[in-house]
Amino acid sequence: MTYNRSMKKLLLLLILSFFSAQGFAAGCPDGSEPVKSVSDDGSYFVFNCGGGNEQSSSSTNSNIKPLAGIDIENDPNLDFFKLLENPVQIRQFLHGVDGRIADFNNDGLADVIYIGIMSMSINGIPFCTYQACSYQQIDDANKPLPALYLSDADGKLHYSPELFIDNRLNKGMSLGRRLLIADYNNDKLLDIYITDTSISGPKKHGYRDSYYLSQPNGTWLESSNTHLSHDNFKVYDHGGATGDIDNDGDMDIVLTELNPQLNSGFWCLMNDGSGFLTRRKCVGSNASSLELSDIDNDGDLDAIVGGMNRNLFTGVVWNDGRGNFITYNATPLKQYKDTYEGVPEVSASDLDNDGDMDIVYSRVQRQIIDSKSGYKGSAIQFIENLGNKNFKEYEAIPLVEDSTGWIKNILFRDLDEDGDIDVYLNSMDQITNGSVFINNGNFNFALIMPPEAYKLYGALRQNGEIESLISREEKAKLAAQLKKINDEKKSQEEEKAKRTAELKKSQKEEKAKRLAEERENNKNNFKYSTRYFKSQLKLLESQNNIEVCNGISKEFYTGDYYSRTKKKTYFFVSLDSNGKDCHYEWSTNIGNTLSRCETNTKFDGKCTIYALGDNIVWGNPQLYKELTRKK
Repeated sequence: MTYNRSMKKLLLLLILSFFSAQGFAAGCPDGSEPVKSVSDDGSYFVFNCGGGNEQSSSSTNSNIKPLAGIDIENDPNLDFFKLLENPVQIRQFLHGVDGRIADFNNDGLADVIYIGIMSMSINGIPFCTYQACSYQQIDDANKPLPALYLSDADGKLHYSPELFIDNRLNKGMSLGRRLLIADYNNDKLLDIYITDTSISGPKKHGYRDSYYLSQPNGTWLESSNTHLSHDNFKVYDHGGATGDIDNDGDMDIVLTELNPQLNSGFWCLMNDGSGFLTRRKCVGSNASSLELSDIDNDGDLDAIVGGMNRNLFTGVVWNDGRGNFITYNATPLKQYKDTYEGVPEVSASDLDNDGDMDIVYSRVQRQIIDSKSGYKGSAIQFIENLGNKNFKEYEAIPLVEDSTGWIKNILFRDLDEDGDIDVYLNSMDQITNGSVFINNGNFNFALIMPPEAYKLYGALRQNGEIESLISREEKAKLAAQLKKINDEKKSQEEEKAKRTAELKKSQKEEKAKRLAEERENNKNNFKYSTRYFKSQLKLLESQNNIEVCNGISKEFYTGDYYSRTKKKTYFFVSLDSNGKDCHYEWSTNIGNTLSRCETNTKFDGKCTIYALGDNIVWGNPQLYKELTRKK
């Protein structure tokens, strides 16, 4: 019996060996051969890429770092410089530009690509306005293509419009929101996916995206019709990121859906290795910003998201290892609902050199301009990754309070070349565009604002030249000087805040002491029962001009006081000796009563203040006796 079982197991092992070998004939995603081992019960073979003999349902290995778009856009081997905000060659047809530095032709030099917003006018005459354009107006418009600038041996960047080809009948972009740059078709050249959030309105449903794949002749061809499973689907993809989310060796795309009617979380565009992207739902949360990074170091890319209003989730949605982001497997982060409305941008980098990725959020407030909602102010928040899905959140650092200079891109470079990662901020406002956080270690960052920050990096000029970078020694010296200035400014602000706090505390204590003394005096000297309230009021009315005090009578018998169910309050009545003025105020407005009485005393005769209510009556001692019927 034992012999038969052994023979069956051996036969099964041989059969599975054959099929397993066939299944891995293509090898691992990195081109290496898989490592074969026997399962724990000895009944089948296990194949693993990257070595080891442990079985994995997700085919991941935590020692292998999955590639993400942030690795491409933060390539430390390329020169880093400030991009032009309004390049002269494209300013007539591409507005509100956003750009990225990348090496598109594999020559080791930094190239630049720009996207932006279509023109909403013809010959200077507007045909629609932002967030008020119809889809028909957008379809009929002459929409721009991306603008590519390639570096050459002369050290300049050259505008190369001939390299982008769009053969669609409805070509171009409406509002290019995000550049998702990666090698999608695995030809060793970078391709470009552009999310398009549309200039339509008032309801935001987005516009169809654009997808440019590199070609053997050195051009980039718009390939939505041939390489997207749904080539014309509209998605309000305010957030988007690229990375190998299923660890199969090619770059996928994850998009957020902010259409309020669909309310549908993430779309995942899964790559088959040739650049063909198949759309599928992959759960996720409703978010305005998204980045992919292996936050828990388990070998797959997780989704860091930020909500654009106080009700949307902000935090990390963990990858299940197969490219799904299940919302019940998520870690929330603070939303600062009392201060900030949302998170327009998020990114990640190893800021403390401890081997895991830390998180950086851009936070904004909201404002209404011409009945339209917009961003207000800007702040940056650093979140330290402590491991095991635990985080330490640092207070958000405001950049501006009232400006529209919100941060739309967060980039990472070692700008002062001291061995740790600094943070570069990009916005559409000169007040904040090019701001830098110099990393001083232990999550201590020195904020350097423009124009001082411009000295830490080069800048692209209109003639295509990159302004010379200063030497490493000069850069380090400059960074130290800027840090000193920043620290002194911070110290002055802290000292000022300390003095202000001490003054407020002193004033508060003095006020509390004064009020306590007043309450004690009132408590000890004058008390009465609420059952005499009407007689008190009638006595006031009979001893003074009833017409003058008619307002008080109405307040008591039919007004706000009468309607109160809990009359734990009182109001003040001020009367002058000549009967010219009768005035009342609620107890919270005693200052108005005192001021009015002082004026009456000066011009109309001596003023007396009475308080009617549950607690106190003061003023004329004789009247007090009459009101309370006490001797």
